[in-house]
Amino acid sequence: MQHTIIRTHLILALLFFSLSVWAQENTGREVQVHKNVKLIEMPTAPDIPGEIAAQQRSFGSVFEQALKKSTADEVDECALTIRLAFGIKEIGTAKTKRPIARVTAFRKGAKQEFVSTLMLYSYVTSGIITAEETEQFLKKQILEPSACTNQD
Repeated sequence: MQHTIIRTHLILALLFFSLSVWAQENTGREVQVHKNVKLIEMPTAPDIPGEIAAQQRSFGSVFEQALKKSTADEVDECALTIRLAFGIKEIGTAKTKRPIARVTAFRKGAKQEFVSTLMLYSYVTSGIITAEETEQFLKKQILEPSACTNQD
């Protein structure tokens, strides 16, 4: 009887451990932009078409440069983490696929996070959005709303 209980507990422990390892999210890369400002870029999903995946990878470096330009070192109480995840949005009745980026920002000790989605395709240039457009988006949609109120 005791062997059965021990065996059951062991099986449940192994099952729990394997499920928790499997459920962990894989981060593509982490970049320390400034002191206490971190960028986490999630990997592109394998089912995304090659051309769109290439646009998303090239946008990652544009976004990192815009983040460096728009932020400065933060105090420990106001540490900022920004997560960049990519996806696809189908536009119109033709279901044209366009790359998007979901940007999530949160500060250390904050009770909320700030999320915004950016379409990476520019209809003006018929290509990827520019660094200036990225910087403007970042400031208006992410950095201004998530400004730290704990600074002394």
